[in-house]
Amino acid sequence: MGMARWWAFVVVLFVTGLMASGVQANPFPKGHLPTGKALHDKSCAACHNSMMPNGKGAEIYSEDFRKMQTASQVKTMIEVCASRSRAGWFEEEIEHAGRYLNDSYYKYKN
Repeated sequence: MGMARWWAFVVVLFVTGLMASGVQANPFPKGHLPTGKALHDKSCAACHNSMMPNGKGAEIYSEDFRKMQTASQVKTMIEVCASRSRAGWFEEEIEHAGRYLNDSYYKYKN
C-alpha cells in the first residue's frame, strides 16, 4: 500500500470514528436545547417545585434524588409526565425536553 493510500485510509477511519462517537455522545440528537428549556420551564418546573420541600424542583435531577439511570429512562419519564400533565407534547417536544435535561443535568452518552 502506497503512503498516500495509507494516509487516506487513516483519515477515513478517523472521520468514521468521529461520526460514530458523535452519534453516541448525544442521545437526543434532534433536540434543541433552548426550546427544551422553555418547554421544561413552562410545563415541568411548577410541578417539580411542588414535589420538593424547599420548592427547588431542579433538585429532583440531582444524583441524590435521581431515579433515571439511562437516557432511555429519561425519555420514558418525560413521556409519562407529559401524558399525566396533559401537555399534549409530540415526539419533537419530548426530544427537546430530553436534550435540555440531559445536557443540563444527566450527561448520559446514549
